[in-house]
Amino acid sequence: MKQNTLTLGIELAVLAIAGLAASGCQPNPPAAQGKKGELSPAYMRNYIDDPALREIVKAIRTQALKEVGADQHALYSRAEILPPAQTVQPYGVGVYQQEPRLPVILTTGPGWATLKQADKEAKVAKAFRTISAQLEVLKRTPPLRPTLTIQTPQGMELGWINHLDPNGKNLHGGDE
Repeated sequence: MKQNTLTLGIELAVLAIAGLAASGCQPNPPAAQGKKGELSPAYMRNYIDDPALREIVKAIRTQALKEVGADQHALYSRAEILPPAQTVQPYGVGVYQQEPRLPVILTTGPGWATLKQADKEAKVAKAFRTISAQLEVLKRTPPLRPTLTIQTPQGMELGWINHLDPNGKNLHGGDE
């Protein structure tokens, strides 16, 4: 009796696998496949499918990685840009609005430490303005705006910016 139950379990498992194979279960759906030799994205929700936005993302990343500090070392060691996401923004007490945002995460590099606090604030504000201007070209309704995060290589957040502070204080800490 035990052997019959085991045999039946194995047969059901084989049938289930065969059924998946026959139903067209593929590791890479045809729509996700790129040019020959390219791998499709592992998770489609992490993929930017708008060609114009992909070009802007490439330009943002290239520009950020070219920025240098006072000693001509790289200001940012890494630039990550995630696909647009609906973000809830608070406006007043108890009132919320969703906005599409482009998450841009810049990780500080060796040149960051060579800047004075005022210069860091200026660089971050300039980066936010530049990214915002690049996104305006898309002419989306509602407009796509950036969320700029500045972090250390250890992951400590120095700034999370949706709008520039009129007082010029966009970074946490470092009031030297």
